[in-house]
Amino acid sequence: MTKALLILLSLLTASAAVAQQRIVTPVDPLTMGTDDFARLADPALWDGLTVTRIEFRDDRAFWRLYRIDNARKPDGPLWFVPHDNENAAFQAAIYAVRAYGGQVIAVEEARSVDGPDSRMNGDVAFGKPIDPNRNFRDESPAYASEILAGLGQPPRLIVALHTNEPGYDAASSTCGPPPPAYTGKGEISVLLCSDLYMPRRSFYGDWPFDDTDSVAIVSYPGSGGPGDGFCVHGLADADMNIMLERVMTSDGSLSNFALFHRLPYVNLETQDRGVTPQGLGDARSRLLAMIGTVMDRCAPIDGLSLRPPRLAEPIRPTRRKRR
Repeated sequence: MTKALLILLSLLTASAAVAQQRIVTPVDPLTMGTDDFARLADPALWDGLTVTRIEFRDDRAFWRLYRIDNARKPDGPLWFVPHDNENAAFQAAIYAVRAYGGQVIAVEEARSVDGPDSRMNGDVAFGKPIDPNRNFRDESPAYASEILAGLGQPPRLIVALHTNEPGYDAASSTCGPPPPAYTGKGEISVLLCSDLYMPRRSFYGDWPFDDTDSVAIVSYPGSGGPGDGFCVHGLADADMNIMLERVMTSDGSLSNFALFHRLPYVNLETQDRGVTPQGLGDARSRLLAMIGTVMDRCAPIDGLSLRPPRLAEPIRPTRRKRR
């Protein structure tokens, strides 16, 4: 067993001291009062899925998670939805766990089951609200333990799902002003260049990558190069929008945690298009299209390595036949 996996296993068992504060409750998704579940109140959608609410305290915060398992296909990815206000991401995770199996972990804003939805967890004993995707830190071992409890051995693929809010400022990008056809509005965009991010834009710009806010984010170690990121060659070959994140020290995100613990991880983002049926459907469809590509190019297959070997030639997009 590698040193990184030994460290991970020790972290995932470090929360035993707070086990008595952990409350696990089976729930019926069709009778839940939260907006995420109410929008998906279709018995056929939940057939074969089991839902569990997990509540616990870690350090200064109280947390509420929902774990959704596919009982018929338990061996799929771990689908992670850290932000309660990113509604299309939750819907995409439910559709994905039905199609590909595995487990969803979704963070519920803990102050009230009835809302309002929030990006941050404000149920803290002291200090500022906590970003659920900036809490993978040594001082909060129970949190990482709960999120990754179903990771398995060998670790399953982790797919994080996000919708980003309007607010991208071209002035903060070293790439220069956006092109005339620019339509993206999110803070996460393949147009963004910085010391942290290096974009690799889709060559053809086919849907869903006609929108520059629909991207895969892949982290790579600062001591290496972009080609060291998980599945980056497979995603580039599929002509995805990719933001390559250079990581020197952890910012507390799951992407950084996964990188330092050598876990297979891909982050998928698209623009938040509101909570109307049309807006949710558009954002959900874009995420599901990217999920399909990730599962095709990056998911573990018997007899193949989980991490594709590095290629000798530079990354170049290739057009594939439509299916």
